[in-house]
Amino acid sequence: MPQPSLKSLQAAEAVGRLGSLSRAASSLNVTPSAVSHQLRLLEAQLEVTLFDRTDTGLVPTAKGRLLLPKLTEGFQVISDGLAEISAKPRPLLTVSCGLAFAARFLVPRLVNWNAEHPDTEIRLVTTSRLVDFDREGIDIAIRFGKGEWPDVKTEKIVDQSIELVCTLGLSKALLTQATASKVPLIVDEQSLVSWTQWSSSVGRKHLDPSRHPVVRVPDASLSYEAAVSGQGLWLAWPVLTRDAVASGILVRPDIPRWDANLGYWAVSTASRWRRPQVRKFRAWLHQTCAAAA
Repeated sequence: MPQPSLKSLQAAEAVGRLGSLSRAASSLNVTPSAVSHQLRLLEAQLEVTLFDRTDTGLVPTAKGRLLLPKLTEGFQVISDGLAEISAKPRPLLTVSCGLAFAARFLVPRLVNWNAEHPDTEIRLVTTSRLVDFDREGIDIAIRFGKGEWPDVKTEKIVDQSIELVCTLGLSKALLTQATASKVPLIVDEQSLVSWTQWSSSVGRKHLDPSRHPVVRVPDASLSYEAAVSGQGLWLAWPVLTRDAVASGILVRPDIPRWDANLGYWAVSTASRWRRPQVRKFRAWLHQTCAAAA
Protein backbone atom coordinates (compact mmCIF):
# COMPACT_ATOMS: atom_id res chain seq x y z
CA MET A 1 0.00 0.00 0.00
CA PRO A 2 1.45 3.41 -0.95
CA GLN A 3 2.19 5.78 1.93
CA PRO A 4 -0.40 8.56 2.30
CA SER A 5 0.84 12.01 1.43
CA LEU A 6 1.29 14.68 4.07
CA LYS A 7 -1.28 16.84 2.26
CA SER A 8 -3.97 14.20 2.49
CA LEU A 9 -3.25 13.57 6.20
CA GLN A 10 -3.41 17.31 6.85
CA ALA A 11 -6.71 17.56 5.03
CA ALA A 12 -8.27 14.75 7.06
CA GLU A 13 -6.96 16.15 10.35
CA ALA A 14 -8.27 19.64 9.56
CA VAL A 15 -11.73 18.39 8.61
CA GLY A 16 -11.92 16.20 11.71
CA ARG A 17 -10.78 19.02 14.00
CA LEU A 18 -12.76 21.88 12.42
CA GLY A 19 -15.87 19.99 11.40
CA SER A 20 -16.34 21.11 7.80
CA LEU A 21 -14.68 21.26 4.39
CA SER A 22 -14.90 25.04 4.21
CA ARG A 23 -13.25 25.68 7.58
CA ALA A 24 -10.56 23.09 6.84
CA ALA A 25 -9.92 24.68 3.45
CA SER A 26 -9.59 28.11 5.06
CA SER A 27 -7.08 26.87 7.65
CA LEU A 28 -5.00 25.15 4.96
CA ASN A 29 -5.32 28.07 2.52
CA VAL A 30 -6.74 25.90 -0.26
CA THR A 31 -10.17 25.40 -1.84
CA PRO A 32 -12.84 23.08 -0.39
CA SER A 33 -12.67 20.97 -3.56
CA ALA A 34 -8.92 20.47 -2.97
CA VAL A 35 -9.61 19.27 0.56
CA SER A 36 -12.33 16.92 -0.68
CA HIS A 37 -9.93 15.54 -3.30
CA GLN A 38 -7.25 14.85 -0.68
CA LEU A 39 -9.78 13.10 1.56
CA ARG A 40 -10.91 10.77 -1.22
CA LEU A 41 -7.29 10.10 -2.14
CA LEU A 42 -6.45 9.19 1.47
CA GLU A 43 -9.47 6.92 1.86
CA ALA A 44 -8.61 5.15 -1.38
CA GLN A 45 -5.01 4.59 -0.27
CA LEU A 46 -6.06 3.33 3.17
CA GLU A 47 -9.01 1.38 1.74
CA VAL A 48 -11.23 2.67 4.56
CA THR A 49 -13.97 5.27 4.88
CA LEU A 50 -12.98 8.01 7.31
CA PHE A 51 -16.04 10.24 6.88
CA ASP A 52 -19.66 9.59 6.13
CA ARG A 53 -21.06 12.11 3.62
CA THR A 54 -24.38 13.31 5.06
CA ASP A 55 -26.79 16.12 4.27
CA THR A 56 -25.37 18.06 7.23
CA GLY A 57 -21.74 17.54 6.27
CA LEU A 58 -18.89 15.13 6.87
CA VAL A 59 -19.19 12.92 9.96
CA PRO A 60 -16.22 10.77 11.10
CA THR A 61 -16.79 7.02 10.94
CA ALA A 62 -15.62 4.68 13.71
CA LYS A 63 -12.26 4.30 12.00
CA GLY A 64 -12.14 8.05 11.43
CA ARG A 65 -12.71 8.66 15.14
CA LEU A 66 -9.83 6.30 15.85
CA LEU A 67 -7.38 7.92 13.43
CA LEU A 68 -8.18 11.65 13.60
CA PRO A 69 -7.11 12.32 17.23
CA LYS A 70 -3.79 10.62 16.50
CA LEU A 71 -3.29 12.82 13.45
CA THR A 72 -3.96 15.93 15.55
CA GLU A 73 -1.50 14.73 18.19
CA GLY A 74 1.13 13.95 15.57
CA PHE A 75 0.88 17.33 13.87
CA GLN A 76 1.07 19.03 17.28
CA VAL A 77 4.30 17.15 18.05
CA ILE A 78 5.74 18.30 14.73
CA SER A 79 4.64 21.88 15.40
CA ASP A 80 6.18 21.82 18.89
CA GLY A 81 9.44 20.44 17.53
CA LEU A 82 9.68 23.11 14.85
CA ALA A 83 8.93 25.83 17.39
CA GLU A 84 11.57 24.46 19.75
CA ILE A 85 14.41 24.45 17.22
CA SER A 86 13.47 27.83 15.76
CA ALA A 87 12.87 29.65 19.06
CA LYS A 88 15.41 32.32 19.94
CA PRO A 89 16.72 32.21 23.50
CA ARG A 90 15.69 35.11 25.72
CA PRO A 91 18.41 37.66 26.50
CA LEU A 92 20.07 36.87 29.83
CA LEU A 93 20.67 39.57 32.46
CA THR A 94 23.07 38.49 35.21
CA VAL A 95 22.44 40.27 38.52
CA SER A 96 24.70 40.07 41.58
CA CYS A 97 23.42 40.86 45.08
CA GLY A 98 23.64 39.70 48.67
CA LEU A 99 21.78 36.59 49.73
CA ALA A 100 19.54 38.44 52.19
CA PHE A 101 18.46 41.01 49.61
CA ALA A 102 17.81 38.26 47.06
CA ALA A 103 15.82 36.03 49.40
CA ARG A 104 13.87 38.66 51.35
CA PHE A 105 13.16 41.24 48.69
CA LEU A 106 14.20 40.55 45.11
CA VAL A 107 13.18 36.94 44.44
CA PRO A 108 9.58 37.32 45.70
CA ARG A 109 9.15 40.26 43.31
CA LEU A 110 10.81 38.79 40.22
CA VAL A 111 7.43 37.43 39.17
CA ASN A 112 6.52 41.05 38.39
CA TRP A 113 9.69 41.52 36.34
CA ASN A 114 8.93 38.36 34.36
CA ALA A 115 5.38 39.56 33.69
CA GLU A 116 6.51 43.03 32.59
CA HIS A 117 9.65 41.93 30.70
CA PRO A 118 9.04 38.42 29.32
CA ASP A 119 11.80 39.00 26.78
CA THR A 120 14.59 39.04 29.39
CA GLU A 121 15.64 36.23 31.74
CA ILE A 122 17.26 37.08 35.10
CA ARG A 123 20.19 35.05 36.44
CA LEU A 124 21.04 35.74 40.09
CA VAL A 125 24.52 35.48 41.58
CA THR A 126 24.35 35.86 45.37
CA THR A 127 27.49 37.07 47.11
CA SER A 128 28.48 39.74 49.60
CA ARG A 129 31.88 40.41 48.00
CA LEU A 130 32.63 42.95 45.31
CA VAL A 131 32.42 41.18 41.98
CA ASP A 132 34.64 41.51 38.92
CA PHE A 133 32.03 42.44 36.31
CA ASP A 134 34.07 41.53 33.24
CA ARG A 135 35.69 38.34 34.52
CA GLU A 136 32.47 36.97 36.07
CA GLY A 137 30.05 38.14 33.38
CA ILE A 138 27.97 40.26 35.78
CA ASP A 139 25.74 42.85 34.09
CA ILE A 140 24.61 44.73 37.19
CA ALA A 141 25.14 44.43 40.94
CA ILE A 142 23.03 45.59 43.86
CA ARG A 143 25.31 46.71 46.67
CA PHE A 144 24.72 48.13 50.11
CA GLY A 145 26.69 51.08 51.43
CA LYS A 146 27.44 54.71 50.65
CA GLY A 147 28.07 54.28 46.92
CA GLU A 148 31.79 54.88 47.24
CA TRP A 149 33.17 52.17 44.97
CA PRO A 150 35.92 53.05 42.48
CA ASP A 151 35.87 52.54 38.71
CA VAL A 152 32.13 51.77 38.44
CA LYS A 153 28.89 53.58 37.67
CA THR A 154 26.53 53.87 40.63
CA GLU A 155 22.94 54.94 41.21
CA LYS A 156 21.15 54.91 44.55
CA ILE A 157 18.06 52.72 44.44
CA VAL A 158 16.69 53.30 47.93
CA ASP A 159 17.81 54.94 51.19
CA GLN A 160 17.79 52.77 54.29
CA SER A 161 17.46 53.88 57.92
CA ILE A 162 18.30 51.08 60.34
CA GLU A 163 15.43 49.83 62.51
CA LEU A 164 15.01 47.52 65.48
CA VAL A 165 12.87 44.44 64.80
CA CYS A 166 11.95 41.33 66.76
CA THR A 167 9.11 38.95 67.44
CA LEU A 168 6.04 40.17 69.30
CA GLY A 169 7.03 38.25 72.43
CA LEU A 170 10.44 39.90 72.65
CA SER A 171 8.86 43.29 71.96
CA LYS A 172 6.66 42.82 75.03
CA ALA A 173 9.71 41.80 77.07
CA LEU A 174 11.26 45.21 76.35
CA LEU A 175 8.43 46.96 78.21
CA THR A 176 9.71 46.05 81.67
CA GLN A 177 13.21 46.61 83.02
CA ALA A 178 13.38 43.18 84.63
CA THR A 179 12.77 41.28 81.38
CA ALA A 180 14.38 43.76 78.94
CA SER A 181 17.88 43.12 80.28
CA LYS A 182 17.52 39.41 79.48
CA VAL A 183 16.59 39.89 75.82
CA PRO A 184 19.44 38.75 73.52
CA LEU A 185 20.89 40.99 70.80
CA ILE A 186 21.62 39.56 67.35
CA VAL A 187 25.06 40.69 66.18
CA ASP A 188 25.52 40.57 62.39
CA GLU A 189 29.28 40.32 61.94
CA GLN A 190 29.06 41.86 58.45
CA SER A 191 26.83 44.80 59.39
CA LEU A 192 28.06 48.29 58.63
CA VAL A 193 26.44 49.57 61.85
CA SER A 194 27.29 48.32 65.34
CA TRP A 195 24.94 48.09 68.32
CA THR A 196 27.06 50.66 70.13
CA GLN A 197 26.72 53.17 67.28
CA TRP A 198 22.99 52.64 67.03
CA SER A 199 22.21 52.66 70.76
CA SER A 200 24.16 55.90 71.27
CA SER A 201 22.45 57.56 68.29
CA VAL A 202 18.87 56.74 69.31
CA GLY A 203 19.32 57.20 73.06
CA ARG A 204 19.02 53.52 74.01
CA LYS A 205 22.46 52.96 75.54
CA HIS A 206 21.13 50.13 77.69
CA LEU A 207 20.69 48.09 74.46
CA ASP A 208 24.36 47.26 74.16
CA PRO A 209 26.12 43.88 73.72
CA SER A 210 28.06 44.49 76.93
CA ARG A 211 24.80 44.43 78.90
CA HIS A 212 22.84 41.70 77.08
CA PRO A 213 23.18 38.11 75.96
CA VAL A 214 24.47 38.03 72.38
CA VAL A 215 23.67 35.81 69.37
CA ARG A 216 26.44 36.17 66.80
CA VAL A 217 25.73 35.36 63.14
CA PRO A 218 27.91 35.82 60.04
CA ASP A 219 25.54 37.79 57.79
CA ALA A 220 22.17 39.45 57.31
CA SER A 221 20.54 36.33 55.90
CA LEU A 222 21.14 34.36 59.09
CA SER A 223 20.32 37.45 61.17
CA TYR A 224 16.87 37.35 59.59
CA GLU A 225 16.44 33.68 60.43
CA ALA A 226 17.54 34.29 64.01
CA ALA A 227 15.12 37.21 64.38
CA VAL A 228 12.04 35.42 63.01
CA SER A 229 12.72 32.42 65.24
CA GLY A 230 12.68 34.69 68.30
CA GLN A 231 16.37 34.47 69.17
CA GLY A 232 16.89 38.19 69.75
CA LEU A 233 16.59 41.80 68.65
CA TRP A 234 17.95 42.65 65.22
CA LEU A 235 19.19 45.94 63.77
CA ALA A 236 17.80 45.50 60.28
CA TRP A 237 17.43 47.34 57.02
CA PRO A 238 13.72 47.90 56.23
CA VAL A 239 13.92 46.47 52.70
CA LEU A 240 14.83 43.08 54.24
CA THR A 241 12.08 43.07 56.85
CA ARG A 242 9.16 44.77 55.10
CA ASP A 243 7.34 41.57 54.17
CA ALA A 244 7.90 39.96 57.58
CA VAL A 245 6.61 43.07 59.38
CA ALA A 246 3.62 43.34 57.04
CA SER A 247 2.67 39.74 57.79
CA GLY A 248 3.22 40.09 61.56
CA ILE A 249 6.17 37.69 61.73
CA LEU A 250 8.30 40.56 63.02
CA VAL A 251 7.31 43.81 64.75
CA ARG A 252 8.99 47.18 65.20
CA PRO A 253 9.19 48.25 68.85
CA ASP A 254 8.48 51.92 69.50
CA ILE A 255 12.08 53.01 68.95
CA PRO A 256 13.06 55.53 66.23
CA ARG A 257 14.87 54.50 63.07
CA TRP A 258 18.40 55.81 62.67
CA ASP A 259 19.68 57.30 59.43
CA ALA A 260 23.21 56.03 58.91
CA ASN A 261 23.48 57.55 55.40
CA LEU A 262 23.42 54.11 53.79
CA GLY A 263 21.33 52.52 51.07
CA TYR A 264 21.07 50.04 48.23
CA TRP A 265 22.78 50.99 44.98
CA ALA A 266 22.74 49.76 41.39
CA VAL A 267 26.35 49.29 40.28
CA SER A 268 27.89 48.36 36.94
CA THR A 269 30.67 49.17 34.52
CA ALA A 270 30.39 52.15 32.19
CA SER A 271 29.93 49.94 29.12
CA ARG A 272 27.23 47.75 30.69
CA TRP A 273 25.43 50.75 32.21
CA ARG A 274 24.14 51.82 28.80
CA ARG A 275 22.76 48.43 27.76
CA PRO A 276 18.97 48.50 27.26
CA GLN A 277 18.30 45.57 29.60
CA VAL A 278 20.43 47.10 32.35
CA ARG A 279 18.56 50.40 32.00
CA LYS A 280 15.23 48.61 32.18
CA PHE A 281 16.28 46.66 35.27
CA ARG A 282 17.49 49.80 37.05
CA ALA A 283 14.17 51.52 36.32
CA TRP A 284 12.26 48.46 37.54
CA LEU A 285 14.31 48.40 40.76
CA HIS A 286 13.48 52.05 41.45
CA GLN A 287 9.78 51.42 40.85
CA THR A 288 9.73 48.21 42.93
CA CYS A 289 11.59 49.71 45.89
CA ALA A 290 9.38 52.81 45.85
CA ALA A 291 6.25 50.64 45.90
CA ALA A 292 7.63 48.71 48.89
CA ALA A 293 8.60 51.79 50.90
